[in-house]
Amino acid sequence: MKNVVKLGLALAVFLTAFGVRANDADFSVSVRSGLGKLINFSINNTKAHVSITSKDGDVLFEENIKAKDGKISRTYNLTAFPAGNYYLEAENGTKVARYEIKIDGKSASVSEKAIAEVLKPVLTFNEGIVSLNIKDTNNTPVEVKLYDENNVELYNETFTGANLSKKFDTKKINAEKVTFVMKYNNKMFVETIAAR
Repeated sequence: MKNVVKLGLALAVFLTAFGVRANDADFSVSVRSGLGKLINFSINNTKAHVSITSKDGDVLFEENIKAKDGKISRTYNLTAFPAGNYYLEAENGTKVARYEIKIDGKSASVSEKAIAEVLKPVLTFNEGIVSLNIKDTNNTPVEVKLYDENNVELYNETFTGANLSKKFDTKKINAEKVTFVMKYNNKMFVETIAAR
């Protein structure tokens, strides 16, 4: 019995020691050595969007995940994928992270850290004033557009800098809802909120 426990413990240590793990504060993506083309994904959140794309940007798989206990864990079997480079993109309420997956004949590997990470914009509404905050844009241009409920463009401006903080007075807009479209770091974020 002791030998079985020791063997099980040794096997667990072996698989952990030889595993590749990409672990950012919110996301964890890993491949366990000796298990072929299995990718493990974990996130400490109740909702996430996960997609796997080809190097050309074609979406090969995607899913929206919800968990009641605040922890999401999935294993993806990439056995059907031919050798090449792919990307796993994970999105939660605050950021989007992208990991590189390399598949060769019988195994897969994942980048140790996210190769790209974009913080999502934060919109808050208080008494007719909408505050837009975008942090850590890597000094890339941030395009902000505002539309009414009939898709009429009300505002369009491009900003530069590491952080963006802008206020919009929506009390004078003759619309019930407004839609913000924000583009930066090769990502587009769309959010519709009440104008009053």
